[in-house]
Amino acid sequence: MIHHLVSWKLREDVDRAESVRRTRELLLGLVGIVDSIRSIDIIENVAFPEINHDLAVLATFDDIAGLEAFANNPIHRAAVVEIHTFITERGGIDWETRA
Repeated sequence: MIHHLVSWKLREDVDRAESVRRTRELLLGLVGIVDSIRSIDIIENVAFPEINHDLAVLATFDDIAGLEAFANNPIHRAAVVEIHTFITERGGIDWETRA
């Protein structure tokens, strides 16, 4: 199982609630479109906002090929472009566990 975690720091001049809502809409909307998604969740930070990122996506896939299918999907690519309009920082990590 491949776990994909990406987190973002939102720009200070954007509406936080709307940015979280839109990110959730964009990424959860990929369920049923990208067949390799096994799970996906949008997580909003609740502590230490001065040092933590504001929001994250955690998704799982069977294998690297599934992650690549997600990453290269044109609808996902368009979502990334939009998400990048309201963030200042991005961090990410991918790791593997036994299913």
